[in-house]
Amino acid sequence: MLTPEITIIHIIFVSISMACGLAAIYFWLRVYFETKKGSIAWLLLALTAIFLITTSVFPSIAISSQDADITEMILLFMGLWSMVYTGIFAAAGIMMFQAFQTVPREKLGDFLIEGMVFTEPEEGMETLPEVEQISTLLSRSTLIEYTPRTRYEDSVIEICLRLYGEMVNTVLVSTQPRTAMYQEKIGDLMDIGAMKFIEISSTNKNLSNEEGIIKLPDDELDKFFELTSKLPKGCAVVFEPITQLLLTEGEEKCYTFISEMVQRFASSELLLVGMINKAAHDEQTISRFEGLFLNLAEEEDAKIRLVKGGKEEYIRFYVGDKFYMEPDVEVKLE
Repeated sequence: MLTPEITIIHIIFVSISMACGLAAIYFWLRVYFETKKGSIAWLLLALTAIFLITTSVFPSIAISSQDADITEMILLFMGLWSMVYTGIFAAAGIMMFQAFQTVPREKLGDFLIEGMVFTEPEEGMETLPEVEQISTLLSRSTLIEYTPRTRYEDSVIEICLRLYGEMVNTVLVSTQPRTAMYQEKIGDLMDIGAMKFIEISSTNKNLSNEEGIIKLPDDELDKFFELTSKLPKGCAVVFEPITQLLLTEGEEKCYTFISEMVQRFASSELLLVGMINKAAHDEQTISRFEGLFLNLAEEEDAKIRLVKGGKEEYIRFYVGDKFYMEPDVEVKLE
């Protein structure tokens, strides 16, 4: 039996514990909803507060109770509650461990704070030019125009990371030396099967697969459609070297190729994102290629601004076993 003085002190401690615990529950739940239910970590912190409150309140009831049945029931409940809580916490640990293995290092902070956040398109798209709205901008075929003054490679990397955050499998098409740079920056996505690389090469004479990168000779562009013909619905293709093809293959051949790509991908429900150097071509040429795409955007000061296009909802697909090519394709993206 506790002395009156100890009982009063114990009540004070338990009251403070309950007050702090309730405050913790309130604020962690607020954090969870402020991050749009992005990370389960914040819910676990709220659950931790609930668990800590029970560890102070229920033992007090068990000690003060003179009924052996009540004491036994409380002890059993505490054991069960401890098992449930630690089990959930262990599962969260597994999720975080997997995140450290799959999420690119530079994006771990965003993942731990907000997780994979899925947002609906916001009203008045024209007033939201930030790259943060990339998932809404890339809802249909999009042509992004850049100039030599911008580091468009950073935008390509950002787009690929955003698509990965939206769980969209991506094929990145580029040329050297940028292919090597992309591999260095976002090669982790290729390692986990969320992304594939195709390099249009002026040196390779045969279609080949070198260290996971498909090497496509620039004089065999038609084989590009064989490589992408079996991609699953919802897959994104980021086609970066439009300007390179314009300069090496000529406008008519490049236009015919991009036009066919747009039509094929639209019928296959694949998302196409093209990149073109606006300053490298005359206005008429740029206008022709703009007409092939439903959305048009500009890169400026590390931002992507939507110039024209709709506001349709973004379609999301999961990475993993849906990203494949059929066995009858000679060189597979796998």
